[in-house]
Amino acid sequence: MQKKCRRCKKTISHEGHLCTPVSAKDTTCDWCGALVMDARHMCDKKLKKVSYICNSCGRLAVSAKNLCAPKKIS
Repeated sequence: MQKKCRRCKKTISHEGHLCTPVSAKDTTCDWCGALVMDARHMCDKKLKKVSYICNSCGRLAVSAKNLCAPKKIS
């Protein structure tokens, strides 16, 4: 059974997405290697690769799939 985000109603994975992040224990950032305490972690390396903004909540992401209403940043 697939879960739906309570905020944007999109289908989400077991990791959640930026509307409803799910905390994972002992997860490290693929970009900087730091321990991730918040699913919305944005290190300098990741921030330089941000390509999308959410038209609904204003959050930034590297991938459109992590946002409820993604818009490509030009």
